[in-house]
Parts: sequence; structure tokens; C-alpha cells
Amino acid sequence: MPEIIELDKREIKRISVVCPFYNEAAIIENASSAMIANLEKSGLDWELILVNDGSTDNSLQILSNLIGDHKGVKILTYEVNQGRGYALKTGISYAEGDIIITMEIDLSWGEDIVTRIIAKFKEMPKLDVVIASPNIEGGGYKNVPLRRVLLSRIGNQLIRLLFTKKITMNTGMTRGYRKNIIRGLNTFEKGKEFHLEVLLKLFFLVANISEIPAVLTWQTDKLLKNTNFKRKPSLSFFKFSLSHINFLVFARPIRYFWFICLLFAFGSFISLLYGIYLLLIGRVSIYMAIVSLLFAIFALLFFSFGVISEQNINILKELWKKPGDRSPLPFCSGQAKTL
Repeated sequence: MPEIIELDKREIKRISVVCPFYNEAAIIENASSAMIANLEKSGLDWELILVNDGSTDNSLQILSNLIGDHKGVKILTYEVNQGRGYALKTGISYAEGDIIITMEIDLSWGEDIVTRIIAKFKEMPKLDVVIASPNIEGGGYKNVPLRRVLLSRIGNQLIRLLFTKKITMNTGMTRGYRKNIIRGLNTFEKGKEFHLEVLLKLFFLVANISEIPAVLTWQTDKLLKNTNFKRKPSLSFFKFSLSHINFLVFARPIRYFWFICLLFAFGSFISLLYGIYLLLIGRVSIYMAIVSLLFAIFALLFFSFGVISEQNINILKELWKKPGDRSPLPFCSGQAKTL
């Protein structure tokens, strides 16, 4: 009998949950305890990777005392705050599970979100990514400040308008990835733009992406040890707007180039028709002919820009791919320590 080698069976033997945190001393004990309790009763083979993104309070000490020598939990830490994207990439680089789930440590997407993401992968084995979305039927927001809700909804609607309508939640952290998909992707963003960068690159690499409904609930009050603490929105309107504008401009530039190309082509056609009309009635038509020619030249120019941008995307697809391994990340100034 010949040897039969089964490739990409897409079995889910183990999952990794990656949670970054920064200065969460007020909730870290209750939040991580709840996270571990939910994973233990999930029936899954799991590991929890908690990434300390350079906290300056005593979050790390509280967490270390709580976790002790728990075999299912890894704590990664580095001294200087680098941003959410950096923390997520660090955690992902140490993850061993077949599915890697990134999420907030405060269980703001529901206590069953991990099992629901895994259930979606099992229901649709061809999926590469599953995203928790409050913007589809069955999802929503609870106890979230109106300003924060509006920022999220408007930002995601803009991205859908100019990027793709297939995804309703482009900016959320809570997602599940096949390990080979996310570990085999070159990423560079260190902040919250990391979520947009990942989706942009996976979209162009034709990954299979789906969403599940989820309710985003701010439940800090339930996790607090100090009831005088008040949670503040982490999103700066200015920074949020800039990140989205940057993403919208560079996500699919071919659309802008070809849209402008069509406008100039239409202008050239109208100018040519008007020039012919002037010629037929015996009036001077040379100027309209020149205008038509100029519009045609600009149309050809922007068409060329569109072709070049499409070629650049094809080149970038190859550059975005990398072998998934556990070598030190190329963006790291220093390797994270494990506790």
C-alpha cells in the first residue's frame, strides 16, 4: 500500500487565547479568574497567553500572584508599552493552538465567545478567520458610551463603503484565526491599526472570513475591586479618525484611480461630441477637440496608475507571506520574557 499523507485536515486539537493588557490593576484579578474559569468549563484543550504591554502599575504582580504555576497559562511581559498590535503579535508568536483567538481580557464580548468562535470553525471547516461583530443581526452594544458606539459604527461603515461590504466589524480585536493564516502573515502596525492591516492583507490573500453576532458589553463594574474607579474610553477621536482615513486611502487605491479615469473618459467623450456638433454647425471646434484630447490623456494616465497599483498589490501579496515559526519577531526591539 502506498503511503497516504493527509494534508490540511483542519482539525482543532488545541486553541490558544491571546489577551493583551496594559495598566489593568483595577480589574486584572477578577477578569483573568473569570477567563480561566470559562476556559476550564469549555471542554476545550486550551492555553491562555496574557501579554503585559509594559504596564506601569502593579497589574503584572497581581496577575503573577494569581496564576502561580498554572500549566495552562503563559504570561509574556516586556518593559516598555508598545501598543495593542505589538502585544497581539507577541502573543500570537508564542501560541501553539490550531486556532488562535485574540480578545479583550475583560470578557466584554460575552463569557461564551470562545466556544462560539470555535463552533463556527467546526460548522464551516473552510474558514480561516471568524470575527465577533456587534453590527449584524443578533449583535449589539450594551453599557457602552454613545460616543464610542458612534465612532465604531461610523468607522466601520466607511471602511465597508470603500473597502469591502463582506465584513461589518473591521476594527474589533475579538477574532479567531487559523494558526497557519495569522502566523504566516507579515504585519507591521503596532497599534490598533493592526486589526485593519490584518484584514486588508488577508482579504487580498483570499482568506475565508466569516462573522458571528456578539454583544459588546462594558462590564468593568462587575470586575472592579475598587468601586471608585471609572472606565474611560480608550479611543481618541483624532487618532481614530486618522487611522481610518489612512486605511481608506491606501486599502484599495485602484478604485480611486479607475473612478477618476472614468470621469476623465466621460469628459473626453462629451467634449468630443460637442466639438463634432460645433463642426457640423460651422462654428470653431478646435478648442473642444483639444479639451477632449487632454481629458483622454488624463484618463489614460489614471488608468495606468490603476494598473500599476494592481500590480503592486500582486507583488505585496508575496511579501506579506512568511513561514510561520517561533523565531523572534522582526519588529521586536527585544524578545518578550515568559513568567
